[in-house]
Amino acid sequence: MTRSKFIIIKHQAKKAGLHTDVRFRIPNSKLWASFACRKEVPLKKGVKILAIRTQDHSEKEALFTGEIKSGYGAGTLAEYDSGDCDIEKYSNVHIVVNFRGSKIKGSYHFVNTGVIDKDFKGQKYLLFKSK
Repeated sequence: MTRSKFIIIKHQAKKAGLHTDVRFRIPNSKLWASFACRKEVPLKKGVKILAIRTQDHSEKEALFTGEIKSGYGAGTLAEYDSGDCDIEKYSNVHIVVNFRGSKIKGSYHFVNTGVIDKDFKGQKYLLFKSK
């Protein structure tokens, strides 16, 4: 288990529309993993949503909120939740993160489906809260 930090961003993108970005610092790295979700992070156990793994971010990029004026990701980014987390498992196939935010709490699984999203060229994962 590795102690880490996380942030969840509501991203109102000009091209992609409103979505949620889930980001956490990767164990033994300065980079942050980032997942884009069309739906909100589930608060109830057993609800599964699609999470697309996007490019890893520097800490400055991962924590940025405000306005991106142009280019990929143009739009408004606002913090939804943030805090400490524990990375209980981390591999390309299965990630388990225990979030300790004010809104998002508990153990969440990111399970790689083996499918690559054509638009974002990122791996598709199922994201769900543990039972």
